[in-house]
Amino acid sequence: MNEALILAMLRQRAASPVRLVLLAFLFGMPLLVAVGAPAIGLSVLGDGYGMILVLAAGMIGQDLSSGVLQLLFARPVTRSSYVLSRWIAVSLAGVALCTLQALFCALLLTLRSAQPEMRTLLLVIGDNVLLAFGLAAVMTLFSSLLGGFGDLAILLVVTITGKVLEAIAQFANSPIMGRIGTEIGIFVLPKIALAQVFGSADVPWFMLASYASTVTLCLAFAIVVMNRKELSYASSG
Repeated sequence: MNEALILAMLRQRAASPVRLVLLAFLFGMPLLVAVGAPAIGLSVLGDGYGMILVLAAGMIGQDLSSGVLQLLFARPVTRSSYVLSRWIAVSLAGVALCTLQALFCALLLTLRSAQPEMRTLLLVIGDNVLLAFGLAAVMTLFSSLLGGFGDLAILLVVTITGKVLEAIAQFANSPIMGRIGTEIGIFVLPKIALAQVFGSADVPWFMLASYASTVTLCLAFAIVVMNRKELSYASSG
């Protein structure tokens, strides 16, 4: 991983007015609801999926389309370092936003005499930390496959495919097809419910293994894809 690449990625995200507007909306709307209806508690936050997705969209694809990579890889920067730096940058930005949102929400609820339990707050933050690193890994792979914002198209197609398979499985009473659809859903949304991990006598090893394998495989395949990409360093004619 490369600190300069991580900082450059964060500056790139912060320089996009559209992203900032979307992030401000996704960050602030649950807080407004919490002020108006404090009885809902921290559940008003849901998860940080939307904010993480806004940060991750086009994380590599934009560079593929703009020609930045030709200049970048002409320097002593490895492609694996580039991929991992992009992943870390998006993950850290997602963690920061989700954590701040949860803390602000807890503060607002406290001011409204609806202080949440510390354990609940920590679980919300922990779940979002894991979601940030997991979803960022999936988007890293998708973004390495297509230029621009093609990663969003891939995510949409894969997600819909999983839902369709689950629906067909219920109609056709096909456990195998249903299982495939479920696994696709787990793949595109890698997360761990910490309440289940700490609240159960049995460790959910399958959940933990699925999360770890998804993150690892996505990053590994993204590095392979980037290593195999042929980039033109000079214009012809």
